[in-house]
Amino acid sequence: MKKILFIISLFMFLTIRGQNDIKAEKLLNKISEKIDNAKSYQIEFTYTLENKLEGINQDSEGSVIINEDNYLLNFMGIKQICDSKNIYTIIDENEEVIISSVEDEGGQTIKPSQLLKFYRKGYLLIWDKLEINYNDRIQFIKLIPIDLNSEISHLLLGVDIDENNISKLIEIGKNKTKTILNVKKIIYNPELNSNSFVFEKDDYKNYYIENL
Repeated sequence: MKKILFIISLFMFLTIRGQNDIKAEKLLNKISEKIDNAKSYQIEFTYTLENKLEGINQDSEGSVIINEDNYLLNFMGIKQICDSKNIYTIIDENEEVIISSVEDEGGQTIKPSQLLKFYRKGYLLIWDKLEINYNDRIQFIKLIPIDLNSEISHLLLGVDIDENNISKLIEIGKNKTKTILNVKKIIYNPELNSNSFVFEKDDYKNYYIENL
């Protein structure tokens, strides 16, 4: 009898754990609607890497322009252009360009092109804390990866509930490393040049170009 009760309790726990919080889903649906109504986005952000065990605390500024699967990322002195087929990583300091295929890009990090959409699948959604900073009200939603082998313990997605914008993304790794992406500004449908996501090889004649 005890074994039967244990199995029933375990089944109920797994069923509850597999359900998303309705409030979290509704809020993210509002965000998704705003994102889907735009063709492109420009994001300015601050990225923080923190690991107290190893004494690491680093801040970096960056920006990214996204149009569907294409993006132009400027971050930590590196420019990265993605034309949806290939990724061109340009390192001016080393006068080097590394070309890789989008299909070869593995790992569990969030791709720049999915920065505003990554949360739509693969996570359990839980309503979390409300943070009030001056005039901003940031509602956090906890995202727990469904993949038990994920290197990520959980994510905290902060949403500006007055503007319906993503404001902050905190990633907690199972190795206790914390990364924080603070969104400083989002511009919807910015003006783009026709060659915004085109790698011009002639601009890098003196660079070493490596195809992975």
